Amino acid sequence: MATVSFDRGTLRIDGDPGGFDFVRYDARTGFHRAPAHRYRELLGAVDDRVAGSLLVPKAPITAPTLRPYQQQAIDSFETFGRRGVVVLPTGSGKTRVACAAIARAGCSALVLVPTRALLEQWRAVIATMYPGPIGVVGDGELSIEPITVMTFESAYRRLDAYGHRFGMLVVDEAHHFASGLRAEALEMCVAPVRLGLTATPPDPDSPGERRLRDLLGPVVCELGIDDLAGKHLADFDIVRVHVALAPDERAAYERDIAPYEELRREIRRVNPNADFQAIIGSIARVPGGRDVLAAMQRATKLAGFPRAKRDVVLTLATRHWPERVLAFTAVAEDAYAIGEDLLVPVITAETAREEREEVLARFSAGEVRMIASARVLNEGIDVPAASVAIIAGGALGAREHTQRIGRILRPQEGKRAIAYELVTLDTIDEARTRAKRRRLAARTSAAAR
Repeated sequence: MATVSFDRGTLRIDGDPGGFDFVRYDARTGFHRAPAHRYRELLGAVDDRVAGSLLVPKAPITAPTLRPYQQQAIDSFETFGRRGVVVLPTGSGKTRVACAAIARAGCSALVLVPTRALLEQWRAVIATMYPGPIGVVGDGELSIEPITVMTFESAYRRLDAYGHRFGMLVVDEAHHFASGLRAEALEMCVAPVRLGLTATPPDPDSPGERRLRDLLGPVVCELGIDDLAGKHLADFDIVRVHVALAPDERAAYERDIAPYEELRREIRRVNPNADFQAIIGSIARVPGGRDVLAAMQRATKLAGFPRAKRDVVLTLATRHWPERVLAFTAVAEDAYAIGEDLLVPVITAETAREEREEVLARFSAGEVRMIASARVLNEGIDVPAASVAIIAGGALGAREHTQRIGRILRPQEGKRAIAYELVTLDTIDEARTRAKRRRLAARTSAAAR
């Protein structure tokens, strides 16, 4: 019988197992190889030399109490053979679902998180159910334990060495692995038990959805905000506030956007199906194209946060005092402008962990009433006290919009949340908002079917 072992992020197979189309002969080394994430499929057909490398939890793992829909997610995950993606809205307790799944599996587990900010949050949650040491890889720490939390970037760099140590893989914000190099991290882990968590999965039957299905499994449970609002999430309202460019801003905007619009129309005449990325690539290749794209970026930035939006943020923040407010911008510069106007703390990708944790703790305690952020608070960060979101600008479309609204939906007694979406009329900002709404509507319709 062929034997299988872990070798630098892949499976080394000595001998020919036969009948597996994902196994390839490596002429350089004289043995066969397979992606590590295919380990489960090889079991029973090979002499397993990997299982002995798996870590074992040092203490019992206690499952948290679940709400009915969370239990439904766990039951579906179990029904699908402990492989799959659970889709639940932000604020609905995906972390508790993952902890229950880890407890059910009872084996070593690796949790991957998108940002350094989430390392400590996940470690604190896991500590409530597991008394043993918890490993952390990322943000300057490197400790491997039977239960370990690791950032995406650390996983990409280190799972070629540690991918054979865990029986279960949990991927928070799993949609990040639907494309790109990050997916290689999941390929380097042997874990037979695989759980993906997201509020914003790729579109059904898209390349991204097929990629996640291969790496983690199919969507096994999907509930949206509308399914849970008012019962398991806070009731909420969305208010769209339209603003206009000032005359000098309009002149600058039209000057910068016109060359891009002209080239975009020409490209669309030749290729009516060209998407945004194809248009950008085509423009970049024509003489002077990079200058056109630079001007378009200036116009986009201006439309994303003109003076009128800045004024509206000030008005809304004053109106909702002393409620706790999150203001979201597309770029850090705009978040700092809000922080300067209102003398409120700002959290960006450059904010140190200690400062970020202090700001969030003071926000939770009511000592800070508002935070301005550029994307860092989009995913995963737990801010249950927030009840108002001011979405002044965005860069990632429908997915980002859903995540930001979810930040204010953590349930509290008598809470009704409100999200303000600021839109600059007759600009690329308005066009992108319309496109985002169409994608959200399409996603909702597909989920209903």
